Amino acid sequence: MNFEDIFDKYFDKVYKFINMKTLNHMDAEDIALLVFEKVHANLDTYSSSKSSFETWLFSIVRNEIASFYRKKQIQTVSMDATGPLVDTDQSPEKIVEMTDINSDLKLALAKLSDKERTIIAYKYGADMKNTDIGDLLGISSANVGVVLFRALKKLKKELQKDNL
Repeated sequence: MNFEDIFDKYFDKVYKFINMKTLNHMDAEDIALLVFEKVHANLDTYSSSKSSFETWLFSIVRNEIASFYRKKQIQTVSMDATGPLVDTDQSPEKIVEMTDINSDLKLALAKLSDKERTIIAYKYGADMKNTDIGDLLGISSANVGVVLFRALKKLKKELQKDNL
């Protein structure tokens, strides 16, 4: 697979994962571009005998997120500059409602542990399978499933609490 095909196939997954992990769309864009620079520069080092391409790619993603924040010396997740994730063809009332929902979800995600948020980001942001997530994190796919189940339960509880 050439770089252009890889970029077309994986950019959205990578961006969504990073955005869910950082809760900051501007940083997510910056980090995603850094990831694909690394992929382009190191594509010849990828070996299918060592891991799947997605596992290799998301190892780069994880390292670039850490490196990005280490360089910026940021210790916490920034929730500033997160834009609304809504369809602009919707009515103003619907846009306000979706903005509130997205804001509540971001606040609830911020209350999860880093491990829980990472697994949710891999699962729903990058659309990865539990086995691939487990490979990346060095845990079993069953453990991924348990953490995911508990994290979703926490999110549901937190979102319901806000709506009472």
